[in-house]
Amino acid sequence: MNELQHLARVRDEDLAGQASGAGARALLASITSEEPAAEPARRRTPRWRTRLAVGAVAVTGLAAAAVIAPAVLGARGPATSYASSAIDIELRGDMYVATIKDPFADYAKYTEGFKAVGLNVNLEVVPVSPTQVGQITGMRLSGRLAPNGESITNGTSPEGCAFGSAGCAMTVEVARGWTGWASVRLGRAARPGERYQNWRSAMKKGEMLAGYRADGKTVGEVMAEVRRRGLEAVFQIITPAPDNDGYGVDPKQQSARVGDDWMVWEVQSEKAGVVRLMVTKERLPKNPVYGDTKILDE
Repeated sequence: MNELQHLARVRDEDLAGQASGAGARALLASITSEEPAAEPARRRTPRWRTRLAVGAVAVTGLAAAAVIAPAVLGARGPATSYASSAIDIELRGDMYVATIKDPFADYAKYTEGFKAVGLNVNLEVVPVSPTQVGQITGMRLSGRLAPNGESITNGTSPEGCAFGSAGCAMTVEVARGWTGWASVRLGRAARPGERYQNWRSAMKKGEMLAGYRADGKTVGEVMAEVRRRGLEAVFQIITPAPDNDGYGVDPKQQSARVGDDWMVWEVQSEKAGVVRLMVTKERLPKNPVYGDTKILDE
């Protein structure tokens, strides 16, 4: 399969509490026995991808908050810290700091930790290309910003350390007072042979074709540079939108033989030592991946 999959699952916010007295128990039972709202229908993938906006974070509508009287929930609130073999979470001032201890753990172990401190965050730690290790590569969230104006960010522990050095861990920081749900993807270093799960141009600084401009060149020209750097390549044949401002990927066309005279519009980091050339048979008036020429500004 040639196209990278970007998947994120978002769960409805859980509602739970401690009843106090018969009246409170009756109220709680009434609240929690309500039929859950149906999940919105999944959107179908559009035929055309619009030109790429690198680093964009999707934000959906505000989530409605259910308010329950303290007498129903009881005086005791969520914990302010959590520790497991996969993740440690600690409230530090205005931020919950989640330190990733095991970046290869089951995703459910991260979610369990966030729930323990009253946060509805589903975290996936996925393999990415070198320049996005430790970064949030995708996010869907709802809810208003916390009083300090923050929501969710990434960081390191100790602060400012270099990934790969001894004792340097990835962190996800969630603002105290932020409410709602979030589905977050955090990048980790890939295992040998593991395919990257981020969308990253191989021409960016720190990536495999850094310093080389491949878009707008022929496959033959780009492959000469790929081989010179000791890399391998795979191809993804794209179908431009009628106005060339976007593209589609037809799985049935991927078996076509790509010639040296085909055109390259983008090169993506596929996995260590392998790049993916996004190509068309025809020369086009503008780049369908970016809508026009691409600026390598990183």
